This record gives sequence, structure tokens and C-alpha cells, in this order.
Amino acid sequence: MNISMYTCYALGLDFDNPVAAFKHFYNKGIRYGDIVDDELSDIPLHLYCDYLKEAGIIPDALVSMLDVASFDEKLRQKNIARVKGYIDQMEKLNIPILMTAPSVNPARSDDDFKKMKELMIESFSQIADYAKGSGITVAIENQSSLTRADSKTEDLVSILKAVPDLRFIFDTGNFFCIGEDAKEAYEHLKDKCVHVHCKDWKIDPFGKFVRENIPRFDGAILGEGNIPLRELIALMKKTGYLGNLVLEINSPNITLDMLDKSADFLNREVVI
Repeated sequence: MNISMYTCYALGLDFDNPVAAFKHFYNKGIRYGDIVDDELSDIPLHLYCDYLKEAGIIPDALVSMLDVASFDEKLRQKNIARVKGYIDQMEKLNIPILMTAPSVNPARSDDDFKKMKELMIESFSQIADYAKGSGITVAIENQSSLTRADSKTEDLVSILKAVPDLRFIFDTGNFFCIGEDAKEAYEHLKDKCVHVHCKDWKIDPFGKFVRENIPRFDGAILGEGNIPLRELIALMKKTGYLGNLVLEINSPNITLDMLDKSADFLNREVVI
């Protein structure tokens, strides 16, 4: 396993330029980086990759938040076309994984939920089919809301079965938000898992976030929250997971100290 990170965190810190920011994390043992498509409005993808590579970091995934499961068919197809455009760029830049995380409105009824799931399957099928032969793996991540069709283990299993070329990105924190056991969920999904987002939560009565089964909480330094990250990483090792572990913190106030301590945690756990 290698250590990666959401590279957008580095850009939010007080460094002189993107290369200096990325180089700091290279020196902390980060060798790979995930890119979120929101960042590409400011920095073109090819230039973003140049900055990472100059710092010694290899771009390993692009995270797209475009709503490819929108009930608005015109918008859905527009977003699918934009994702296909990312695939074209990724092929040229040797970025191997595309994460599809549609920004969907919550399902307000069982019929809405069923339709959302059907649209996800249809859209992911289109995107995965387009990526064939490109060397790019298209993957879906578990989300953190019971009103989404890409959150519960049983729904993810059925979507992955319906789209055989689709793969899975395991978010260690999101199952916790819907009351599912992350270790048990991983066991059901491990054969499709190609990437892991390592996230930790700290329950806090004055926290900034409210999710399904937790009143309030905030993103924590990895290894210091309520997620059993050490046990999860040990399980991944035991089951032969060989992909990357991605440093992720969901907090409105991410600091350099939080990121550095989280990087140290991942490096320790990988070598143990």
C-alpha cells in the first residue's frame, strides 16, 4: 500500500505556490494524490498534474462531483459528457482512476430512491463503457446518506453487480454515518475495491456536521476519532488490498498540523 491524499488540502494552506505545498507533503511520505474536479476551474488538469509531478507526487485519481444521476435528463447527459471529457484528458495524463460521486438531491420517496438507483446504473454503465480500452478504472464510492442509492452496502453491491466494469472506492468514515459497520461492509465489497479514502470522525455535541445516525461531529486527525482505522487497515492488509490509502479530513478548519499528524499515522500503520 502507498499513501495518497486529497491534494486540495495543500492548496488551502499558506505556502508560496502549489509546488511548494505539494513538496511539503511529499516530504511527509505522500507519494500519490487525488484531484477533485472543483479545483480544475482554477487550474487546468494538465497544469495541476505538472505541479504535482514537479513535487514528486503521482496523480492517482480524479474525483468528479458532477451529477450524473440527475433527474433532469438534459443536465444528466451534459454531465456525463463532461465526465467523458475527463476520461480523455486522464488517458493522456496517465491518471488511472476516475471516482464518480454524483451530487444528487435526496430521495424523498421510495419511488425517487428507485429512480435514482436506476439512473446511477445507467450513467455508470455509459461512463464505464466509454472508459474501456483507455486504461482508466471507473469507480463508485460509498456515500453517507440513507437518501442516496450509493450509500448502503446492499445498494452498492447491486449497482456493482449491474455494472460489471465498475469498481469500488472504500470510504472508511461514510458507512459510520449511516449506522453500518465499516469492517463488515468492506468484507462484502473488498473484491471490487481499488482505492481507499481514509477518513475519521470525532463525535462532538458542538460539531459542525449533522449526518444520519450521529447528532453532531467533525472531521478528526486520522487515528484520533471514532472510526477503527487501525483495525480497518489491518483487515485490508490481511485480505491483500494493494491500492492506495488516501488521507481525507472532512472539517471546515483543516490545519497543517492535522494533515501532518494524519500523514504520520498512515505511514506508521502501513509499515507496521
